[in-house]
Amino acid sequence: MNINSQTQEAIIEQKGNQLSWKTIWNYNTGVIATKVMQENTCYISTMNRTEMPSFDALIRVAAQGGNLITLGRPTRQITFVSGGLVSNLNSYGANTIAMCSGVPTYQAYEVHGTYNPQTCLALHVLRLVELRYCNGNGQNVQVQSPQLS
Repeated sequence: MNINSQTQEAIIEQKGNQLSWKTIWNYNTGVIATKVMQENTCYISTMNRTEMPSFDALIRVAAQGGNLITLGRPTRQITFVSGGLVSNLNSYGANTIAMCSGVPTYQAYEVHGTYNPQTCLALHVLRLVELRYCNGNGQNVQVQSPQLS
């Protein structure tokens, strides 16, 4: 985990044989960018600040060693559904541009309601939150934030 207090950005990465990913949480802009290595795909979404761990909570985790990825289940779950392709990464910052350039990058919108878990990929982030990225075949879904800045 890499935290930049000046830009209020956290970069969290998990490397594994079955699932490797990297997520950038930019608390300054309110954007989450996530790359799933096995899919060679990025997702960009709006950060729901009431559901996401606070920036201060991430600083506390980092102070405790930051290596809590494999310890237990996350306390929160946020589900996103993938939408259209992002055509221009320039407004998302240098780290997101570096991470997502050259791979398909999708807008992902937070959803509430039931969703077919077989269409979702779950990323357990620091035992704090589970980010679920799903394809668009869900039922009873209400999109929360259809506009990304």
